[in-house]
Amino acid sequence: MRHRSLAAAAAAVVVALAATGCNILTPQATTIQYDASDGISGQTGTVEFHNAMLIGEPEGDALNLAVTFTNDGEATFVEVRVDDEAQQVRIPSGVTTYGFPEQQLVFEAGSDIEFGAQRNVSFQADGAEPAGVGVQVFSTEFPDYADLAPVDGE
Repeated sequence: MRHRSLAAAAAAVVVALAATGCNILTPQATTIQYDASDGISGQTGTVEFHNAMLIGEPEGDALNLAVTFTNDGEATFVEVRVDDEAQQVRIPSGVTTYGFPEQQLVFEAGSDIEFGAQRNVSFQADGAEPAGVGVQVFSTEFPDYADLAPVDGE
């Protein structure tokens, strides 16, 4: 009788280890940060940038930088640089989104827009280290980005 109890206990331990073995050896996927969309994310100082992507029209010469900023600190300025062109944007505390027609960051692209390629983009909050990333360039021919074309006069 005692051997059956030990065998049952050993079987329970084996089943428990088999059911949880993957979590013991590898981290859970929900603990790994990754970019879940087409854009890229990063941080400069207290400001995080999320899902940064450049969108342009096939016959156009400008690119719209669609990006969401999250600032856990006080309001600050961030210098955003695409290739050699820079713009200063004020980022208040909280969440700020650029890219939609009512609030865009538009950069000159010249006649050499290469869709599918990456452009060098740098984000630098006041006094922080700049975060340089390769940002993907998308065309408004993709239905998901059709409403994000650079707006004239921005």
